[in-house]
Amino acid sequence: MGRWMEVKVTLMTRYENVEFSSGDNTLLGRIYRPEDRARKPAVAICHGFPGDTKNMDLAEELALNGIVTLVFYYQGAWGSGGKYSLTKLEVGAKDAVTYLRSLPYVDPKRVGLISHSMGALPLSKTLSRDPTIKTGVLMSPATDTRTMAAKDKLEGNAKKYAAMAEGKLKGATFESLLKDLERVAMTTNPIELAPKIIAPIMVVVGSKDTVTAPEACKRLFEAANEPKK
Repeated sequence: MGRWMEVKVTLMTRYENVEFSSGDNTLLGRIYRPEDRARKPAVAICHGFPGDTKNMDLAEELALNGIVTLVFYYQGAWGSGGKYSLTKLEVGAKDAVTYLRSLPYVDPKRVGLISHSMGALPLSKTLSRDPTIKTGVLMSPATDTRTMAAKDKLEGNAKKYAAMAEGKLKGATFESLLKDLERVAMTTNPIELAPKIIAPIMVVVGSKDTVTAPEACKRLFEAANEPKK
């Protein structure tokens, strides 16, 4: 029974490693898609920090349900060109959407974004600027970058993130992350960007999540426009 299920999945979906341009850099990723080449809706997944969780299981499940899914890596992340910066994540998200829309098996009018954790930064920034993106799903989202950059937490967070980034994110140092956190607190705060998003959104969080506080996610949800879930 288990082997039969595995063969069925292989026949129904396919995946391929891909590259696409983002400014002067080349970003790496992987696409999961239904086997047939009819135009399908599509999503790009904005990974968290540093991106240990690849969300490949989610991508395959979405492909099994008829949705083309791109897992991509920001500049400087996991082999993509350039240097990693929290202030440039939305550039990668925007170019991922453009890339998906260029594919012959994607319906360019039905493209959305999914984020995990810190991926909420590029998702909220991109959706607030591009009203043509159809939907956004935020899983355990970072909600308030001003809190992350508060004076009593700034250096500790920069030190923690630098340790997490070692060997995974090119150019992400204590000094660069210190500056990045201060800047995104002012320019890329999901809870402040949420009211500017007109697309339907969904916020997903575990009620016992000890990393992403459910109460903070509730505040983000309440700040967003309808329709929302």
